[in-house]
Amino acid sequence: MGEKQLVYKPKFVGILGDIFLRGLFLGIAIVILNFLNSYREGIYEKHGVDFFGSFTLEIDFFDLGILALIYIATLVVLFFIVRFFYRFVAVWYRLGGETIIDLEQGKITATKMMFPFTRVTTESKCHDIIEVEIYQNIFDQAFNTGAITIEYLVLSDVDSQMKDIRLMYLKNPERKKQQLLH
Repeated sequence: MGEKQLVYKPKFVGILGDIFLRGLFLGIAIVILNFLNSYREGIYEKHGVDFFGSFTLEIDFFDLGILALIYIATLVVLFFIVRFFYRFVAVWYRLGGETIIDLEQGKITATKMMFPFTRVTTESKCHDIIEVEIYQNIFDQAFNTGAITIEYLVLSDVDSQMKDIRLMYLKNPERKKQQLLH
């Protein structure tokens, strides 16, 4: 590898903040689901019905409306729980990516692993790096990780374009920013 070739790979420690935050939201969703289930069971016991019996007119309209809202809210919470597990698995795929910034040849090659089982490789010209922005949430700051967005200039015979690329889950983003701008 040349001296001007920089290789950036996502690190496990970079996804810890994301996993922790998603776990927090999962915990909140489970608490809400338990609350909805206990409230629903209370209405069932009050009227002496089960799930199928709740669709009959053996219960009053107010409780029937509450049950309808509970069923809808339960479906929404279950959707978010399924979405959590999908995104939880998808975040692990990002660890397989790699970005190579070759300043001597003026190109950026980015390989991303996407869920499920998809690899995307993008290669573009890079004539000059204009700006590097660091994004860190509170967990990223604690683990000294984060994402950087690189804005770069692409020149052609016809015109010039500004493009950007976002690199996620990097360790020491401030050091990587300094590498790119010097």
